[in-house]
This record gives sequence, structure tokens and C-alpha cells, in this order.
Amino acid sequence: MKKLLLFFLLIAFQLFFGQFENLPQKTVYFKPPANWTNVCSYMNYIDPVTTIDFFPPGNQMTAGCEGWYKATYAFNKAYVEFNNCNYIGGSPNTNYLYYALETETNIFYDYSSGPISNPPACLLAVNDHSKKIAVVKIFPNPVQDYVNIESNKNFIAYEIMDESGKLILSKDFKGSKIDISNLKTGVYFIKLKSLSNETNIVKFIKK
Repeated sequence: MKKLLLFFLLIAFQLFFGQFENLPQKTVYFKPPANWTNVCSYMNYIDPVTTIDFFPPGNQMTAGCEGWYKATYAFNKAYVEFNNCNYIGGSPNTNYLYYALETETNIFYDYSSGPISNPPACLLAVNDHSKKIAVVKIFPNPVQDYVNIESNKNFIAYEIMDESGKLILSKDFKGSKIDISNLKTGVYFIKLKSLSNETNIVKFIKK
């Protein structure tokens, strides 16, 4: 009986964790405040859905260059937190500091300005697997009429969302410019979609 129970538990374990074997590897980069002495991150799955969660502080991040740290996870969509490794569960902890976001792709998160689309060149070194990351640059920013897009990836469609996440516009992407002249003044996000259905999100300010 014990052997049979162990067999079924093993099968259930393999079926549950088998869904994670072929997930894409994605790297998250974080630039912490200068006064942090430790840098950690942890990830919770959003897609695929799982009831198993990881809790703070998570994994010690690897030091990169120019004050940046990095960690690699496998997911389609996830909730990622960057923190100072000072979590005390079950009690208020004013010394625990963190920044968090949801993401479907690699992310560069600067504590002073949030997600950025223009990472420093040192993070994209040839001997780093991050060379596969699509760098997306937009200009000018703030912008009045047209957003110019520069990237090493070919995008086929885009969506524009306001600061609350509400979808404002959805169109095919052709050329390198997006007309935003009809938008009201404010903060917006452009979600760019590639032919392989990968997405990159960049932030801009409409004057």
C-alpha cells in the first residue's frame, strides 16, 4: 500500500512540475538604492497558474555592472519582487524595502525610475545570455505627435494603454513611428508585439 501511494505521489509530482520544464528563461535586472547592502528577488507564477508560491526574501541576486543586479527565472508571465533581503514573516518590518511588478518578458528595473527600455551597454555584453534581450528605445520622450521606435526586434503590432492599464489603441505596426497626436496629456505605455508573439512594454509621456 505504501509503495502504491508513493508511486501515485511520484506521478503527480512529475505531472505538476512537468509543465514548467519548457518554460522560457527570462532575466530580470534591478538597480537598487545605493544604501542597500543586500539585493534579493523572488518570483510567483501568473502563467502557468500554480498554487505553489515563493515568499520573500527569495534569491540573492548576482551583481552585474554599474550597480545592476540580475536573476533568471522560467515563466510565461510572473509577479517579480526586488527587495533588500530583510523580510521578517508574520510581523511588521519597517526595514523591509521592495519594488514589484508583473512582467511577461525580461525586465530592467531601476529603483529611481521604474522599468526602463534603455539598459546600459555593459549589461548586453557578448558573453552574457542577455544579448538575446530585445532593446527597445523610444524618442523623443516626452513626445508631442510621433513616437519613434528603435529596436533589434521586428514588431508587427502595438497597443497603447493609459497609466491605469486601460486599452486606448490597438493597431498593426509598420515603419518606425507611432502617431500619438490625438492622445491627451499624460503617461502612457506602448505594448509592442513581435511575430513570435513576444511583447515589450515601453513608457512615454504625452505633452
